[in-house]
Amino acid sequence: MKRLSLLAILSLLCVTLACAQATRMLTGDKSNEYGLIYSLPLTELNIDLTANFTERVAGPYRQYAPRYLGKVDVIENDSRSCELQSAAIYTRGTAGPDKYLMTIKPGATTSICVDADGMLLAINTEASQSPIPALPADVTPQRPDMDEYLKYVDEDFLVSLSDAKKAQMLARAIMEIRESRLSLSRGTAETMPTDGRQLELMLQSLQAQEDAMMRAFTGYEYSYTESRRITVVPDSTDLPETSFVVARLAPGDHFRNSDDLVGEPIILSITGISTPELPLNAKGEPKAMPKEAVVYRLPGTANITLQFRGRNFLNSEVELAQNGILFGLDPKLFTDKRAPSCAIFNPATGAVEKIATLGTNP
Repeated sequence: MKRLSLLAILSLLCVTLACAQATRMLTGDKSNEYGLIYSLPLTELNIDLTANFTERVAGPYRQYAPRYLGKVDVIENDSRSCELQSAAIYTRGTAGPDKYLMTIKPGATTSICVDADGMLLAINTEASQSPIPALPADVTPQRPDMDEYLKYVDEDFLVSLSDAKKAQMLARAIMEIRESRLSLSRGTAETMPTDGRQLELMLQSLQAQEDAMMRAFTGYEYSYTESRRITVVPDSTDLPETSFVVARLAPGDHFRNSDDLVGEPIILSITGISTPELPLNAKGEPKAMPKEAVVYRLPGTANITLQFRGRNFLNSEVELAQNGILFGLDPKLFTDKRAPSCAIFNPATGAVEKIATLGTNP
C-alpha cells in the first residue's frame, strides 16, 4: 500500500481533468511519471423505505346514522395513523479518502477505469457502477371533500338550525337518489336517457351524489403512501456493531429526519461483523503482498437489520468494505506484453470480481 504525495496527485489531475464523465480511462505517460492514482470504495448503504399514512375523518351527522340509515359502518372520531410497509437495501461504493498508486512501465499500454471520483472499477477494460433501482412512486389519491354534499342540498336544509332535522333531510335525499338509480337501471324512469353512454353518465352522477351525502354520516378514510431513500456510509470506527435512528414516522404526517423527535424511530442496526483473512499459499501460510502490488480490498460482512415498533422489516447480510482488509495483485498480470490480463472490481467493496486474459470475456 502506498500513500501519495500532493505533487503526485496534482500531476495526475493535469492529465485527467479534461474528462468530466461518469467513468474515465487513465493511462500512464511522462506527464504523470507512469503512475496511475486511484481510490478504493467505502460501502454505502441505500435503505429504501415505504410507509402508509391513514387519516380517518368523522362525518358531522355520524350520531344520526343509526336512526335514519340503519346499520352502517361509521367513523366515530377523527384519527391518524402510520405504518412502515416495506424496506429494501442496496449497496454502492463511494470513493474513500486514501489514494493508491499503480506504476506502469514506459511503453506499456496498461490502463485503469475509474469513476468520476477516481474510484477503481477495472484494469485494461471498461466497467461502470450499476444504478440502483428507482424509489417506488408515492401514491397520493385525491382527498375526499367532506363538504361536497352541500352542493346537492336545497334551501330548507341550509336554513335549518337543527342538526337532527338536517340529518333527516339528508337521509331522505339519499333514499330518493337510490330510487332514481333503481328506476334508471330497470328502464322505468319517467325520463330515460337516449343511449347507453348517457345512461352511464347519469348513473355515475347519482352515485357521486350519494357518496358525498353518505360521507356526512359515515365519514371517510384517506390513505397515501410515501417513499424515502436513506443513505448511510458506516464509519469503520463505529464497527464491530452499531445502531442508530435513520428516520422517524409521525401519524398522518410524513417521514421525518432522525433528529426530529416528533414521530417513532426507524432503527438501523449493523451487527455480526466479520473480517476476512488473508489468502493462503500452498503451505497454508498467509500470502505476502506482491511487490509494487495493485492494491484492492477483501471485504468483510455484516448483518443489517431495520426495525420499526419492534418488528423487523429488513434482515440482510451484506459485504462491507469498511471492515475489510487490503491485499494486492501482481502488476505483471496487467503489463505482460504477450498475454496481459484485465480485471473488474466490485464497485461497492473494491473486491476483485473477475480476472481474465485480455481479449477474452472477463
